[in-house]
Amino acid sequence: MTYPKLVSVRADTAYHLHLYYDNGEARLYDFTPNLSHPYYRALQNPAVFSQVSVIHGDLEWASGQDFCPFTLYEKSLPE
Repeated sequence: MTYPKLVSVRADTAYHLHLYYDNGEARLYDFTPNLSHPYYRALQNPAVFSQVSVIHGDLEWASGQDFCPFTLYEKSLPE
């Protein structure tokens, strides 16, 4: 399957990611279930979670974590 390219993201205080794609789609991903994993534990801090950005189509946080863009698309819901 070909996925659209992730172009921007906005995090909210409920640990949701608002995802925006190059085909005009807007999708919503609930990141809450991932926060218990040790790799993402630092993101439990809302200030750290909010420091998310898109780098070359990939989702990355300033604290060094990343997340698979294909999983984001497949498991997110249309907004």
